[in-house]
Amino acid sequence: MFRFDQKFRDEFRESWQVLLIATLALFFGFSAPAFSLPFIYPEVIREFGWTREQATLLASAKYMTGVFACLFFGRFLDIAGAWRALMVSVVVGGLALIAFAFVSGLPSYYAVGVLLGIAGPGAMVSSFVVVARSFRASQGTATGIVLLGGAIGGVVMPVVTQALIDAFGWRTGMVSLSTGIWLVAVPALVYGMVRVPLPDHRAKAGASEAVSVTAYFSGLMKGSAFWLMGIAFFLITVVDQALSQHQVLMFGDTGLSPADGALAVSAIGFVAIFGRLVAGNILDRSSNRGAAALYLSFTLAALLSLALETPLILIGYIVVRALALSIAMVDGPVISRHVYGTQHLGLLTGLFVAMANLGSATGPWLMGRMYETSGSYHSALVLFMILPAVAAACIWFVNPRMWKADRMAEAPPIPTAKASLNASFVSPPGRRPAHRGRYCRPKEPPRRCARNDPPIAQRHKRSRSAPPPPDGCPA
Repeated sequence: MFRFDQKFRDEFRESWQVLLIATLALFFGFSAPAFSLPFIYPEVIREFGWTREQATLLASAKYMTGVFACLFFGRFLDIAGAWRALMVSVVVGGLALIAFAFVSGLPSYYAVGVLLGIAGPGAMVSSFVVVARSFRASQGTATGIVLLGGAIGGVVMPVVTQALIDAFGWRTGMVSLSTGIWLVAVPALVYGMVRVPLPDHRAKAGASEAVSVTAYFSGLMKGSAFWLMGIAFFLITVVDQALSQHQVLMFGDTGLSPADGALAVSAIGFVAIFGRLVAGNILDRSSNRGAAALYLSFTLAALLSLALETPLILIGYIVVRALALSIAMVDGPVISRHVYGTQHLGLLTGLFVAMANLGSATGPWLMGRMYETSGSYHSALVLFMILPAVAAACIWFVNPRMWKADRMAEAPPIPTAKASLNASFVSPPGRRPAHRGRYCRPKEPPRRCARNDPPIAQRHKRSRSAPPPPDGCPA
């Protein structure tokens, strides 16, 4: 299942620095804002008296802004380069964490969400393109390795965030999370911009890729694959972010303390470290069919969420939720590369991540609204059992044509039975191949009679089995 073959090792040996820098950027610049938000919801509800819907709308503001940020960063990195786009997004994320110190009401609270919406999706799109331009045969595995930065952040950041909030309050705690951005992520990206140039994808483009952006995407949107993928990514992120943004509140409803809830979220992040590698390799091996199977883990996670009070079910939820989180992070860039290749990769990835961010903006608000209406998460969880099945059906019918072409190019030629049969009947040089029956032995070339040859009868002792003499030979 795992793709650590020679082709992957060759690409890794050439581009390991790219993986390291992108992983550090995601750990400090993406995971700190992403995994810390659920822990401030109880704090702002307690301080300002807001409802759960109002508190979790911060995530909706973030991801709604991300819809447009993805399109901007997709085009920006095609023009300015992936390293510069990743640098801009990480710096904006650090400024957003500092801005939490100045929150005084809902307008300023949601304004921070706008900054987070610029930073998070921009970092994700840029990282995906960095990997796609450095790795080809093992893109899914490499994407899973880069996303380990986010996965490790999912282990560390919940515990660190809760500890900082308990020690200094939620405002100072959020500001403190930006330290790693300024001390580690930004210097690493400066080194990447100066010393680690990315492959020039435009130099490898053929005549068929010299198509204008408008003409390319007008033809792209006429195909069914684009819309099937967009629907699948939208629906799966509705469920993913609804569970992510509300799971700390759900843990609190079951009686878990904030510290125990942080440990549960960290456990999900820890299992997701391995889940990203598994998901990436499954996509390398089976593309969209593997994604469809992994989407059903969301259905199982929503089902287990109905009984989190039971410790055994809570453990099962942690494992299944980690696998579901992994596929939601890997599917978009890998499947889009499998279907469309590398042409206009930045803008194409931005489009699909924008659709995913639209789902991410819808999910937390929808779950909060259904909770405020019914007083529980039961109806929302039932809905979230159905949506992943619809997403799996959509992605199943996508044709990963570029992935199939790459697999065919890598596969050794297989000799056919007819070719093997013909190879055994090689005619002598200078002679036309004789007709062979289905069960005939290869026919020997006819023997010519020499002047001093003994009579045929002497050689065969005139037995009945003796062959007739060739024409012109003495009997």
